[in-house]
Amino acid sequence: MMVMASPIREYILALGAAIVCTALCFALSPLVALTDLVMVYLVGTLAVALRGRRGPAVLSSFLGVLCFDFFFVPPRYTLHVESSEYLVTFLVMLAVALTISHLTLRVRTQAEAAKRSEVAAETERLRSSLLSAVSHELKTPLTAILGSADSLMRASAPGGGHWRELLENIREEAERLTRLVHNLVETTRLESGKARLRKEPYPIEDVVGTALERLEKSLAGRPVRTSLPETLPLVPLDPALMELVFVNLVDNAIRHAPGMTPIEISARALDAALEVSVTDRGPGLAPEHIGHVFEKFYRADPAGGGAGLGLAICKAVVEAHDGAIAARNRSEGGALFVLTLPRS
Repeated sequence: MMVMASPIREYILALGAAIVCTALCFALSPLVALTDLVMVYLVGTLAVALRGRRGPAVLSSFLGVLCFDFFFVPPRYTLHVESSEYLVTFLVMLAVALTISHLTLRVRTQAEAAKRSEVAAETERLRSSLLSAVSHELKTPLTAILGSADSLMRASAPGGGHWRELLENIREEAERLTRLVHNLVETTRLESGKARLRKEPYPIEDVVGTALERLEKSLAGRPVRTSLPETLPLVPLDPALMELVFVNLVDNAIRHAPGMTPIEISARALDAALEVSVTDRGPGLAPEHIGHVFEKFYRADPAGGGAGLGLAICKAVVEAHDGAIAARNRSEGGALFVLTLPRS
């Protein structure tokens, strides 16, 4: 990527280009027509535009016209012009020089932007590949840990209640890490375009119910109020991926809403979509965080735990279903997440 010089150095470069072009014109003037010398100054302006900013390129354009007039147009060594036809030459020369400098600078800016985008895309691809590889490697030992913890809990516990408490802690943390790994895998699959949605007309209440069953231990008796009328229409969706959305939304509410305050899930049918809301009674979202909560690895409250992936995958999954998701605060306090899914 081309690195720009300092502003003063660029203006000196523009002046130097005018001097070099003038010297070349003196050498070529006995051999070519007077108007052909214009091309030398245009090449000089192009060279400045390729290396500098807009200011030096414009300066080079004007210096080219002035040097051509002063040194070569009769009467020489004066800015006075005998023939009015040279005035047209000056105007055309200046217009062409300014156009060349403008187009050159724009092309260079676009090239630099494309290079930055390419580097960013490659960095993201490598990061996604690394995350995917690490996530897949973690799946097997996590499954083994969960299985061992469950087996030990079903067996006789020689350490009594303390022994069982430790095992439950192992299982809970392993389950949390398993969800994190699952989020990493699904995020990389969705971003790489490798995820294939298995859509089918499905009742949203079944998806919500399955998600709540998965979070039964995390909820630990916390009330969940649902308002999911039986008249809700079926929605074309991938049940496994959409279940992940509600698991992450409810888990987010568990971590950020205090105590045993209720979590509410409701849905209603719109003309062309189904709208589902997940709300809590927590402190809500700070205004400066609302526009960023769906960004990958963004954490509004680092003390609340999590890796900043849950809401990011919610957004990715919902948008993969051609839907939309938004976050805002409830007027009576707490956070509100609303997602809409097209009915067709």
